[in-house]
Amino acid sequence: MDNFVFDPSIKFLDPEKLLFASGLSSGQVVVDLGSGSGFYTLAAGKIVGDHGSVCSVDILETALDHVTAEARLKGLRNLKTLRTNLEENKSCANIQTGTVDLVIVANLLHQIKNQNELFTEIYRLLKTGGKLIVVEWNDQPSSIGPVANERLKPGQIRQLAKQVTLKEAGTLPTDPYHYGLMFIK
Repeated sequence: MDNFVFDPSIKFLDPEKLLFASGLSSGQVVVDLGSGSGFYTLAAGKIVGDHGSVCSVDILETALDHVTAEARLKGLRNLKTLRTNLEENKSCANIQTGTVDLVIVANLLHQIKNQNELFTEIYRLLKTGGKLIVVEWNDQPSSIGPVANERLKPGQIRQLAKQVTLKEAGTLPTDPYHYGLMFIK
């Protein structure tokens, strides 16, 4: 998104609306993979409250520092960060198996070379009944987001989820530039 130019007429998706639509609620455990500046992390932290927790995962220390600073400004004490390379095998080994209610993967998969390995790690993190939400750029022509041939189609996401036995649980409200899918373990 290096060539992004702010346009106030563009209505981007609302992370809280999307997370509420996924069924996220107070007290739950969330992992935001490739969290960047915390767009979803901070919204999730607000929703799960003091009895829940959110782990912001990214490779960039600067992004995680930003999340930490924003959480402090917003009075969110339920956030932690994990710096890791999601391209590595068992990249989230610091997170206990089967403990996560919701994994968020937003605008990330088009950047990951070994998507199968990432989905295996997501499956490991989720508890039985846990959910995965995937938000990716759709194939509508746009001056923002990755180039068209790097964008994943919903069918590709469904196939990755199916390979690790995640079941499709519906679509999520997004915006004109994205699509959202939800899966359950």
